[in-house]
Amino acid sequence: MMEEFLSTLPDEAKAVAEKAKIKNAEQALLTPTAHLLLQESSPHDIYVLKATAAKVMAKESIKVSDLFDLPYCMKWSRLSFGCEALDECTRGGVVTRGITEFCGASGTGKTQLLLQLSLMAQLPTDIGGLRASVAYICTEHAFPSNRLHELSKVFMNKYPKHDINYLANVHVEHIHHSEQLIKCCSERLPPLMSTERVRLIIIDSVAAVFRTYTDFVQRARDMRRLANCLLSLADKYNSAVICVNQVASISKKQPEVPCLGLAWSHLGRTRMRISKVPKQVICDDNFLTVRKLEVMYSPETPIAYAEFLITAEGAINVPQFPNVLNKLEK
Repeated sequence: MMEEFLSTLPDEAKAVAEKAKIKNAEQALLTPTAHLLLQESSPHDIYVLKATAAKVMAKESIKVSDLFDLPYCMKWSRLSFGCEALDECTRGGVVTRGITEFCGASGTGKTQLLLQLSLMAQLPTDIGGLRASVAYICTEHAFPSNRLHELSKVFMNKYPKHDINYLANVHVEHIHHSEQLIKCCSERLPPLMSTERVRLIIIDSVAAVFRTYTDFVQRARDMRRLANCLLSLADKYNSAVICVNQVASISKKQPEVPCLGLAWSHLGRTRMRISKVPKQVICDDNFLTVRKLEVMYSPETPIAYAEFLITAEGAINVPQFPNVLNKLEK
């Protein structure tokens, strides 16, 4: 390595390296310029020495166009839904970048998807997980621990090779005020994420603590404070952040509009709407309502939608040839 580096230097720069007993490019970069000047070397020769060393140490450059050809797993991580239809719709799942919003009416299946994602996050990366723990913050109802326990048994049977204590890796907190939520994300989450390897943050829901505001200017400021904390954690730990939002009816033409207005929607990176489809499918002798996940906007995922079912085993694909009962025809 010494001969290769010295062979690339001009004679004057090579003399500088020999005087300072520099053996490789790394030493040339780390040696202070003041020290080289004491060796009676000219500033120009020192510049040539360090510039040549920097070129040797630099990584091979790539074109911007090459970045578009990289697979999605090389750009940033994605957390799989554990459902083929949803993964295909979202190009691999929830991205570990920015804030992802789940919005939808009550009873559409938002919490069911969050619980399934909480278990998927603990699986290895080669099967769509993050090999990490989860921070689950509830602001409305009590955490559905019984349902999580049921799904954990399903995952134990589905992935028997992986010895994972699913319940122990989900850290739950109940918060009912916005200031407590901001304090939790800014002060309590960082040490938890560094010690317990938390890579998925879930807030169910963000609308519950902000809808009661009467001062909308202050609400916008507090929402930005919360978003800044979440974005900082997502960037530092390469974590996925999912915030649930409620919907409200404005008119007949707009029966389901996400709450919190533009002040919140501009803070998120991806918005997914979950709703019920007016049809049922017979699955295992049971009538199941078809659900739909729709990507409303996202910088890396095309606008698309996918239908799925929620069963005792979690979110699954709609059967290819289902026995469908349209509710409008009942």
